[in-house]
Amino acid sequence: MLNALAQVLPFALGLIAAPLPIVAVILLLMAPGGRGKALVFVLTWAGVVFVVSTAVALIAGAGDTTAAGDSPAWVGWVQLLLGLLLLLVAVKNLRDHMKRPEGADPAPPAWLTAIDSMGAGRVVGLAALLAGANPKSLAMAAGGGAAIAAFGPGAGGTPAAALVFAVLGSLGLLVPVAAAAVSGERGRRALERARTWLIANNDTVTMTVLFVFGGVFAAKGLEALLS
Repeated sequence: MLNALAQVLPFALGLIAAPLPIVAVILLLMAPGGRGKALVFVLTWAGVVFVVSTAVALIAGAGDTTAAGDSPAWVGWVQLLLGLLLLLVAVKNLRDHMKRPEGADPAPPAWLTAIDSMGAGRVVGLAALLAGANPKSLAMAAGGGAAIAAFGPGAGGTPAAALVFAVLGSLGLLVPVAAAAVSGERGRRALERARTWLIANNDTVTMTVLFVFGGVFAAKGLEALLS
């Protein structure tokens, strides 16, 4: 069990370290009546991660495996390709960052300025896009699913393992929700400081995560293909 957790945990940490979804939750919490929408965002995010990781785990687990319970060879290719994709995205982000005038703050996405006026339906759509269409988050969810398949919980245990993974990957979003629920005005000021820092350092955090986990994916893929 500990070995299985060790295999899945890096991908959960990659999801936790995604700055923009955390900023989205903070902005929703700071908007009038936004606590319910923030909870909808978190549940949608976790639901998409659960669906993606479960689907990948079931597909990977359906293939031929070795006696040691290793995933089929195509999983190694998927991991390698995802790793290369993340590294390419990281290089693109680095080039864009270097083109920006020194000292200039990165322009936040347009949806950040409109999120406090979004209805519940648009919040669901935004959360689904950030979890399932963003290359980094999608790669982390897929990597978690492949890791679940590698330790072979079977069709019955896969959804439970994917649920644990989805909850772990959503901890970064649950922290501001919990802080807003128990801390009142003091927690609101802390959320404002966190929002400002995350927006200002989004490039740095995102590039670090992309480079680190792109390397992890590529290394795992090569290890699986060469073993």
